[in-house]
Amino acid sequence: MGSEANSSEVELVVNCSEGTEDSWVLLDNIDVLVGGYGTIALATLGVCANILAISVFSKKSFKSNFNNLLIALAVFDLLFLVICITESVRRTFEDVVANSSSVSGFATQVHHFLFPYFLYPLHNILLTCSIFMTISISIERYLAIFHPLVYRNRSYSWNLICHILPVLALSIIINIPKFFESGVVYDTISGNSQIGITELRYDRNYVIYYQNWFRFLVLGLVPMLLLIFLNLRVFIAINSRKTSSKEMTYSTILLFIVAIFILCNMPRVALNFHEVLDFEQIEQCGPPVWSLIFSVFSNSLLPAINSTINFFIYFLAGKKFRNSLLNLVFCRDDRQDTVLSKTSFRTADTRLVGNNTDEAAKKVKEIIELEKKCVLTRSSSIA
Repeated sequence: MGSEANSSEVELVVNCSEGTEDSWVLLDNIDVLVGGYGTIALATLGVCANILAISVFSKKSFKSNFNNLLIALAVFDLLFLVICITESVRRTFEDVVANSSSVSGFATQVHHFLFPYFLYPLHNILLTCSIFMTISISIERYLAIFHPLVYRNRSYSWNLICHILPVLALSIIINIPKFFESGVVYDTISGNSQIGITELRYDRNYVIYYQNWFRFLVLGLVPMLLLIFLNLRVFIAINSRKTSSKEMTYSTILLFIVAIFILCNMPRVALNFHEVLDFEQIEQCGPPVWSLIFSVFSNSLLPAINSTINFFIYFLAGKKFRNSLLNLVFCRDDRQDTVLSKTSFRTADTRLVGNNTDEAAKKVKEIIELEKKCVLTRSSSIA
């Protein structure tokens, strides 16, 4: 029996590959450059971009159900990017153990106390909100294309009740366990603090059923399949029937959002699937170095790209958004691109299209003066 136990123990040691020293150095460099500086720079750009997107979509001329949902998505992405910045700063620049004897140590210690009970759960909640909000927008487009009568009869409060609040509620419920995964280890004698992992996070059943299978299905596989199904139906419907330019623009923007979403989240889903399949190996030996390098991109950089790039989709795909943004940046007043004025005269109905109201009013006055001259000419000829 003793020899069998020793042989199995030797077999476990042989199967566990720790990785070379060069691979660990590569991991440290990628973590600092990509997960640290790269993510912080990208997230900062994304914060500014989402603020601009919210400012443009909040204008009265953009008031619609679809644009209101884009505002909600931009708010979730904005908050998510702010948390990404704090998390990248913590992982890259802050010490693992903090002491309040210095200013930087005190700031790190405050971060330690905020992380387990606020920042870490909020980070996961906002990521879930971004995923579910993308699905909610796809459902909105699906209803607009396939059930237009029901869609048009909805009020603006419908978005809040049926598209935004359920997303927020589900995201909080799904991530309640995240509030209990970590805690602060504080030494009252030395005053040192550090972030520790709770027993719940080490529980085998919790890791298998919640962390791996549940989150893989609810935040990975099912959302991907739903988005593919809904947007394929919308894409086929748009190309097979005549739709307005407004609906075409909305659907084009959504298709780009979903395409970028799938590309940026597919690596995260693939890594999660690998952890599900190789759970026994990872539990015994720890994650391989290549998966740690991969996770820097899939869990740090790519989510930041996904939350940043939507602004550029709006800018490139929407002419109205582009013009309104330029007016906002250069502090110009928004003017209606097209002013439609119909004036009925005895001679004919005239339709005027001008670049602004002053130009249209000037043309109307010219036509009125011309009409007066015609009347005077007719009266003089009769006399």
